[in-house]
Amino acid sequence: MFCSKCGNELSEGAKFCASCGVQVGALVQVAEETKPSFLQSAFNSASQSVKNAAASALHAGELVAHQIGDLNGDGKIDGEDFKIAANKAKQIASATLEETTSLGKRAIQSDLVKEAAAGALVGGVVASAVPILGTATGAAVGAAVGAYRHITK
Repeated sequence: MFCSKCGNELSEGAKFCASCGVQVGALVQVAEETKPSFLQSAFNSASQSVKNAAASALHAGELVAHQIGDLNGDGKIDGEDFKIAANKAKQIASATLEETTSLGKRAIQSDLVKEAAAGALVGGVVASAVPILGTATGAAVGAAVGAYRHITK
């Protein structure tokens, strides 16, 4: 016999469907007369496969999250793991700031940058008197001219 609601096979003598919980009775007789089609069986099988795959994916996701989050290896994700992550973020930010500062200092010492900056200053001052161009455009053009002059020396 098959359940009249979900189409799953019923165990002999069952009073309720183990899958969907519908009461076995008069409705089951109708179901016996119109046994689930191949399509219904395929749907039920595919539905169960999808449920199993989703459960496996969820379990795998939980394992990955635990591996990533448990930074101190004590088997749980807690405040200590957050402190470890915060300290690592501070270390990375500090190293990034130091490298950026070092690069900035080296760039400022470059003759190319000095000439581009001087050109930007002159271009900005000259262009400020021309309302259509504006200071920013003048500075950009002046910087380009200063850089060009340095490169063509």
